[in-house]
Amino acid sequence: MKEQLELLLHYLYGIWHRRRWIIITAWLLCPLGWIAVTLMSNQYTSNARVYADTRTILQPLLQGIAIDNDPSQELRLMVKTLLSRKNLETIARYTDADVKAETQDDYENALENLKSKIKISSAGKENLFKISYSGKDPKFVKDVVQASLDVFVENAVGQKKDDTEQANVFIETQLTVYEERLIDAEAKLANFKRTNAGYMPGSESGYFSMAEELKRTLESTRLELQEARSRLASARDQLNREMMEIRRQGRNNRTEYDDRLDVLKARLDALLFRFTEKHPDVRETRRQIEELQKLKSTVIAQGTNIDNDTVVLQEMKLIVSELENQVASLAVREEGLVTKITFIEKKLSDLPEVEAQLTHMMRNYDVTKSQYDMLLSRRESAMISQNIGNSADQISFRIIDPPLLPREPSGPMRPLFLTIVLILSLGAGVCLAFLASQIWPVVISPTQLFKHTQVPVFGVVSATEMSGLKQAKRRQVIRYVALCGMLGLVFVAFIVINTTPSIHEQILQAKESL
Repeated sequence: MKEQLELLLHYLYGIWHRRRWIIITAWLLCPLGWIAVTLMSNQYTSNARVYADTRTILQPLLQGIAIDNDPSQELRLMVKTLLSRKNLETIARYTDADVKAETQDDYENALENLKSKIKISSAGKENLFKISYSGKDPKFVKDVVQASLDVFVENAVGQKKDDTEQANVFIETQLTVYEERLIDAEAKLANFKRTNAGYMPGSESGYFSMAEELKRTLESTRLELQEARSRLASARDQLNREMMEIRRQGRNNRTEYDDRLDVLKARLDALLFRFTEKHPDVRETRRQIEELQKLKSTVIAQGTNIDNDTVVLQEMKLIVSELENQVASLAVREEGLVTKITFIEKKLSDLPEVEAQLTHMMRNYDVTKSQYDMLLSRRESAMISQNIGNSADQISFRIIDPPLLPREPSGPMRPLFLTIVLILSLGAGVCLAFLASQIWPVVISPTQLFKHTQVPVFGVVSATEMSGLKQAKRRQVIRYVALCGMLGLVFVAFIVINTTPSIHEQILQAKESL
């Protein structure tokens, strides 16, 4: 630590020993820098503050009816695009900057100058903006800020109208396309329904119920057919037995009521095959049989016997014929029911495929219809929004502080620049003094001498008044302090000149005249 401290003291003494480089560098650089700062052109700044009011009484009233735009988002976009080339060209045209440009390069430089120096920023509150511009000409500065303000306000109105018109054109085009697609889908759907009228939704349950009903009817018909065939077989057997009995016994013991009794008994057998004893037909048949038996008994008792074998056989043959017709009718009915059931089952097998096609067509139709309805709704909302835009602006601007012609320069900050020139010049002088001390080193202590020569140092001879060394050093310090004081006075003079507008204005006028 001690060695580092000695090294630092050595460097400082070396700089102090070569201090003349500091004063020489300062006297060479400071006047040049101060003169350059003094001759810098004045900069004038003009500001304008504008408030954008995005709140309107129509916004809550028309919520859900008109297209809901976010004015704040549009406002932020306008702020970001204010310095676009199109807007810069408009500002240049408003301020005649394009007229002053003689060549295309001058025009491009003018646009680049506007882009770099026009500043738009938030003024602290929401939707409160500050537009500023700095330049050499006060009138031009004020005109640029005014033009920027005009362009900023005009963009808010024009952009809204352009967006609404473009949206209307796009919606109308899409409506035409979807209307054609909707008409085509409706025609295809109607044709499909006509072609497959029996396969539409709801027909499936009807076909199922019809098939079940037909199957129940078929089962009942088959049962009736079996019953009819059984009765027919029984009637034929009875007819055969009766004919055989007639052949065997002959016709002597028969009365006129026997044939009728036989017919009624056969009918009774047939009725008992189908019904119970309590059925009215069974009861009526039994009553008739009882009456005929009483009549037969009366005839037999009186000795009267009439031969009516032919009538009885005819009655039985008639019953057999009726039963045969009934069996044939039931067989035809059974065949018809089987054909209908087969047809309905084929319909049921084709129904899922038809329903799948119908579902696909309905899905396409519903999508097209929903898009068409949505576009219609959007068109109405766009028309309402356009009417709102024509009657009232969603963003209203209020100029809080209009741009004014600047009377005093806003820059440059010459006192600060003068101080920076002084500090940099002194820093450059210190660097030169340090380099000189390293190039031409000076021994300042016995320890340093011993390190360089490796010869022991036994004593040090101090300078005395008689030698004249102290007087020489004193004179050098006085000269150094005097030069530094003079440099400080020159610095103060430049500060006074640059902070006094009248004096500085005369200097700038003299510069312009030269």
